[in-house]
Amino acid sequence: MVNEKNEDAVAIFIKNFKPSDNLVKPDEETLKKLSESVLPKEYINLLKNYGFGNYGNGIIKVINPFEYADNLYTWIGNDEDNKLPIMMTAFGDLFYYRKLEGEEEDICILDIHYKNIELCEYHFKDFIENYLLNEDIQSSSLRKKLFSEALEIGGELELNEIFYFVPALSIGGAESINYIKKGDANAHQFLLFCL
Repeated sequence: MVNEKNEDAVAIFIKNFKPSDNLVKPDEETLKKLSESVLPKEYINLLKNYGFGNYGNGIIKVINPFEYADNLYTWIGNDEDNKLPIMMTAFGDLFYYRKLEGEEEDICILDIHYKNIELCEYHFKDFIENYLLNEDIQSSSLRKKLFSEALEIGGELELNEIFYFVPALSIGGAESINYIKKGDANAHQFLLFCL
């Protein structure tokens, strides 16, 4: 998808994933830590101007990287400072930013249900424009249809909540509304790691 208006990544994200009314702005200490981290300026600007919370009715959550870093590091097997989680799907899959050498960077997705990691894009703006706005990605990675059904039945997600599958997909559950519950994101991410 080509951005003809040359909008910045934050504007594109906000236009396509409406912020919820109960976003939480980072405090000064968190903003300082974010500014000192490897995270891209666009992401930090998103947090400064809007905050942590649900976007697009919760199909995407912009998360506090420091609250989800331990889960990410448990899953990937190391705790390198050049990798930090930045967003999460409504089903708990983590998008994380990696600062590579020099100007190189990328964003990956950790699929906690199928225990898989995939590269999304090489730059934050491309991640927003080419990945999150891609209809096939919205259908598969964001589980858009299933999310809409779960939202209708289960209601809005709180800041720390996700939809998850019971039983877990890795042990026989199915990506069906009949198998969806709602609960704490951190706890469920760790639980799935232990399976």
